[in-house]
Amino acid sequence: MRACPIKLRSCSKLAGSLALAGILVGCGGEKKPSIAEALATDDQKQAEALGIKGKPKPRPEGLPPPTDAEFKAWNRKDPGGEKHLYKWDKAHVDKMMRYWEELQCFQEKMKEEGEKALGAEPGSPQFERWEQFKRGFIMHLDQWQKRLFANEPRILEKSKLIGHILEAHELVSHGYPKAYNAGDKTEIEKNDAHFLIVDMKVKKYLKNLGLEKKFPTVDPDKPKSVKRHEKVCEKAMKPPPKGPKKRRGRKSPI
Repeated sequence: MRACPIKLRSCSKLAGSLALAGILVGCGGEKKPSIAEALATDDQKQAEALGIKGKPKPRPEGLPPPTDAEFKAWNRKDPGGEKHLYKWDKAHVDKMMRYWEELQCFQEKMKEEGEKALGAEPGSPQFERWEQFKRGFIMHLDQWQKRLFANEPRILEKSKLIGHILEAHELVSHGYPKAYNAGDKTEIEKNDAHFLIVDMKVKKYLKNLGLEKKFPTVDPDKPKSVKRHEKVCEKAMKPPPKGPKKRRGRKSPI
């Protein structure tokens, strides 16, 4: 290879000037292809590798805009797109309603403790009890949600009910605590209304599935109904035991 007759510093300056001018010339005088030429060559090689001959036709111009019928065809919904969700919810309605009733229990508990602290001054015993309860209970709600996803893998793809459950979970774990922290009764009423709307969505969905009787209701005039709900809430408030379950059976003689 012929040595460059120009000094290294001068050569670099010359290369920079030529690069700014759009001409890539080496010290040896060899002209390199431009970026556009290199890209065109690459496209041609890829086309040849795929067996495509000739240049692609240019896109036509002056075409009329799409009609309303074409827009509707593009935006149409698959009529069978959610059938698998309905099928899964029908098969697992008892389990999903247990999750929903546990959320009802959480809402009742959050409101009960929040009302006790409503209007309490910072630093007062009522305020401190609310702060301690809130921290522990929000952590409990977070663990509850994590267990749900662990027990029901890919449930977001399987169930339509899970969307309502997560919406209510967000209200209990974030909406209510924020409203009670600020002592804002209007915001508390908004959360109540929002939770009621989600509750009605779940009822309507079950009615459409023909499973309206599966919705967990509490009749205050029926002691059995109240006691059943209390048992569900009592169990929901207790975190599951940690560690593997102990197997019961006969002891080995050894």
